[in-house]
Amino acid sequence: MNENENSKEIMPERSYSLDYKMSFNKIKKAKRNGNFLIAKVFCYDSRADCLRVDLGNGFKGVIPTDEFTVYEIKKSDSTLSPAVYSLIGKNVCACVQKIAKNGTIVLSRKANMIKSFNYISNSLDKITSCVITSIDKLGAFVDVGHGINGLIHYTNFSNSWAESIRDFGFHEGQFIDAKITSINYDKYQVELNYKVLFENLAYTLNPGDLIEAISLSKISETNNGYYAYVNPNTSAIVNLPCDLKEFPYGSKILVSVRHSSSKNCDKLRLKFISFIY
Repeated sequence: MNENENSKEIMPERSYSLDYKMSFNKIKKAKRNGNFLIAKVFCYDSRADCLRVDLGNGFKGVIPTDEFTVYEIKKSDSTLSPAVYSLIGKNVCACVQKIAKNGTIVLSRKANMIKSFNYISNSLDKITSCVITSIDKLGAFVDVGHGINGLIHYTNFSNSWAESIRDFGFHEGQFIDAKITSINYDKYQVELNYKVLFENLAYTLNPGDLIEAISLSKISETNNGYYAYVNPNTSAIVNLPCDLKEFPYGSKILVSVRHSSSKNCDKLRLKFISFIY
């Protein structure tokens, strides 16, 4: 639970855990101050058209479907979008909308998302923490704060090429930092850039440095040279020892720097040391 409405940092929903010391006084205080609570979604009730949630310490609540998100929910009869169903079993942030006479605690995730977007809208060109929620051919969709969606396009992950950004070691649920580069006020969405955080990293490498890399595609069928991913702006070349036939694509490897150039980061050459398991 966040008791500070004017918190300087809006974290992704997965940053928060249930409050196992939850009390009715905390719930009333959250309603009075407009603060959010953490709620774990445990099922969709089609008859009541709401998602039932756990607030911790035995307290239960509901989030009406219309109050669950600022994004479009394509609903046919009792069918919600996969994006909503994917949050069952997960923690979300929601404001207390009202406490019904029968004691039912009604929450609004939508209201909290709007508040969060108002904060994020002032963060253009700033670096923010986000969590990867899904990966597809476009890149990675991320939660940049309390359920607000962002996209890091695959071209904004790396100057290196791979079949998928998974080959660079990224996965769902991973926390990363990225720079907010565009804000869509109509769709409550932002675009971010990851590789821009590493603009000068390649120039700091010197011969003999030990670093981690990820093997990518083979240079040709006639040699033991492979391209390797060192950081978002650097593709390097690593040669295999003669007793090794090939790298599995996407292998994590320990290498040493054989040659580097302060003028051209594409001239980086690496020496294979070992696989990283």
